[in-house]
Amino acid sequence: MTRYATLQDFVTELASHDAAPALITISNAQPSVRSFAALAQETRRLADELARDGVGASEPVAIVGPNSAAWATAFLAVIASGAAAMPLDDRSSVDELCAALERSACRRAFMTRTHAERLRRAGWQGDVRFLDPAASTLSAAQDEIATLRKSKPEDVAVLAFTSGTTGTPKAVPLTHSNILANLAALCAEQLIGRGDRALLPLPLHHLYPLTVGFMTPLASGAAVVLPSGLGGPELVEALRVGRPTHMIGVPRLYQALLAGFRARIRGRGGAAARLFSPFLWVSTVCRRCSGARIGRILFRGLHRQLAPDLRVLVCGGAALDVSSEWELEGLGWEVLTGYGLTETSPILTFNRRGAARPGSAGQPVAGVRMRIARPDAQGVGEIEVTGPSVFAGYGGDPAATAAAFTPDGWFRTGDLGTLDEAGCLHVIARAGETIVLPDGKKIFPEAVESEYEKSPFIREVAILAVDGALVALVVPELDAIRLAGAERIEDRLRDVLAVQGARLPPWQRLQGFAVTRTGLPRTHLGKIRRHLLAQLYAAARERKAEAPAQLPSPEDRALLADPVAARLWNWLKARYPDRALSLDTSPQLDLGLDSLSWVGLTLELSPAIGVDLTEDALAHVITLRDLLRAAVAAAAAPAHETIAVDERWFRQRGAVQRAVHRLVAALDRIVMRLLFRLSVEGRENVPASGPSLICPNHVSYLDPFAVAAALPYAILRSTFWGGWTGRLFLGPTTRLFSWIVQAIPVDPDRAVGRSLALGLSAVRQGKVLVWFPEGARSPTGELQKFHRGVGVIIAQSHVPAVPTLISGSFACWPRGKLLPRPGRITVQFGRPVSAAALAAAGGGKTEPEKIADALHAEVAALLQRRTVDDG
Repeated sequence: MTRYATLQDFVTELASHDAAPALITISNAQPSVRSFAALAQETRRLADELARDGVGASEPVAIVGPNSAAWATAFLAVIASGAAAMPLDDRSSVDELCAALERSACRRAFMTRTHAERLRRAGWQGDVRFLDPAASTLSAAQDEIATLRKSKPEDVAVLAFTSGTTGTPKAVPLTHSNILANLAALCAEQLIGRGDRALLPLPLHHLYPLTVGFMTPLASGAAVVLPSGLGGPELVEALRVGRPTHMIGVPRLYQALLAGFRARIRGRGGAAARLFSPFLWVSTVCRRCSGARIGRILFRGLHRQLAPDLRVLVCGGAALDVSSEWELEGLGWEVLTGYGLTETSPILTFNRRGAARPGSAGQPVAGVRMRIARPDAQGVGEIEVTGPSVFAGYGGDPAATAAAFTPDGWFRTGDLGTLDEAGCLHVIARAGETIVLPDGKKIFPEAVESEYEKSPFIREVAILAVDGALVALVVPELDAIRLAGAERIEDRLRDVLAVQGARLPPWQRLQGFAVTRTGLPRTHLGKIRRHLLAQLYAAARERKAEAPAQLPSPEDRALLADPVAARLWNWLKARYPDRALSLDTSPQLDLGLDSLSWVGLTLELSPAIGVDLTEDALAHVITLRDLLRAAVAAAAAPAHETIAVDERWFRQRGAVQRAVHRLVAALDRIVMRLLFRLSVEGRENVPASGPSLICPNHVSYLDPFAVAAALPYAILRSTFWGGWTGRLFLGPTTRLFSWIVQAIPVDPDRAVGRSLALGLSAVRQGKVLVWFPEGARSPTGELQKFHRGVGVIIAQSHVPAVPTLISGSFACWPRGKLLPRPGRITVQFGRPVSAAALAAAGGGKTEPEKIADALHAEVAALLQRRTVDDG
């Protein structure tokens, strides 16, 4: 890049690239190319207009609108005229736009007609030129050439605004020399060159895409590809039609790209789906060990289909998870991450081509000096910087300016980080967003959130502290939950959060959560606006209405017009008169229905609408729209029976099956005694004859084996087990084994009614039934809530319940471990308790709830006595 004195020189030099493509806009799957010469000509015409209108030196001129060639031309023209460009978020509210315009004393603006009309109604009286993305130019051609005011290096070129993640955005005046220092450093690294194309799916009003994704490519003679929108379909279209070689993005964009890549692989099925993970592992190892990118060869079909020319992925705006970074590298792309702030024009550090260090933000750019202030024992401290790209202070806010600089003039970034031995920066967290718990423990939110978001059932997580407790606002991945079974959304989320939390230190584990489906509040670059979380968390906990539903689509209107759906919709509105129902209302999350409530609801609505809904039909219902569709489908299907028990699970075993059962029991006893030194207490409490319900806690895969080895064979041979369908009934072999060992299928997500019916049938036939009331293994080893399904079985059968405590199995084989290790396990059977006694002792609204609560207390008492004895 030629050494420029001001950004006006940068704009003037655009014409030197002549007929080379400068801007490529994608619309209706077609590229529209604007050359450097044409862009320079249009820019000069518009700059002349501004000059003739008397625009002042560094006078702020707002630009409000979506990315387009018109937006780009307006920005360059403002710079060329000697004024200061003030890009504003076009998604801002009228109040936010008015506040920015008033604070800057802005009198001129480029904006869309829609924004102009909204601001006029709000009382803003500035001069407006309209941005029309469909127009080839912003102004009519004029022959008269105006004399443009010559800017000085110290003049303000861009008046930017901070992202406002912690409150009201602050005005950041950046001079020509500030931005040129950054631009020169980036161009010197030859990140992109003439003939390359940079895809820019980020809003230009942010300084990162404006400097790195727009000005740097143009200064290097490369083209900028602007998609028709900022959504997923527009991105895919631009990757295919625009043929970019580089992409400028943020972490969430690349994570979405990875998800789309995996979905394409799964969609292919067969060998491609089976070999994807092994090939990716090999490619990543090869990349890490030798530097070779064999991913472009191994995955050439997907590269050719998705983005044939894409080589380099530039990532900023936030920290990219290192696992995602390596996955992208393994797939064959070169990933270059960096770090910066609006106040630093913006790039401070980046990973250089051919020398990137994944997991870091790279080394400082030319001219930037960096230090870690007040580091702790781990070397973590506040990142402070100085250099020509650092701004001088916030506009109209001397107090904020004074707080932002050290006495010796270094800028306090407000971020915490460390520098490694190679001088690479590792950004840990935003200092103002660090959570400090009552015991003094510090938590860096992003690192913890990334661990919880590894679950396929969670789309987003934001952690915060409420009354000293660490809690989270969770956005579920509803498609994954729908596929797995939708009846217990909150229970499933509670379980996966506990599982993910078990991988973290105890102080980073959640003590509560709330569910929202509207997505977390984020800036355009994906940063969470954390100052809004507390209010959103409180609203979600109270199940307040979420964002207003949009008007029904044609498909929704057709659904509501169906007679069956109409009857059901009217019935639901009468059933929940105090709720503002919409088709997006979730029965589980908004109406508070759990799996057993579903059973009761279907019994109510069947006579009302004349349609029986099976558990299979309800298994994937997440919204009322899903429920209406299920009812319409059920009405069109042949009549079916109500819940029936599959008595095949209880048919008499033959001699061979009985022999196998005895052999399995004998081997189980040997293994449990030799490897796990099994000890049994209270065996005499298990009734020797007649039906009973053994109710153990559940912390490990070893639990059923421990209970089986603890029971006398005379009891074991008439004992049946509630077995999770997700583990024991996946194929013919496991189904046969489950039948031999007398396990019955329990599916709490898709078929709670059938599961409970099987359990009831077992005890009514005089069998002993082992039922784990927690439903799933405890992720922490602690006693979890008992589901009221166990209360239903006891209440309807009136069999005695044997509270049972299993100790030691969690240490031998906790969740998350591939294999068990030897140890000591104890099974303690408590005294049998009648259904009447449990119902009298427990708390809750219904008899099953009271029984489940009292049974939980019995097991908790065994655990407390065990803890005291061991202590």
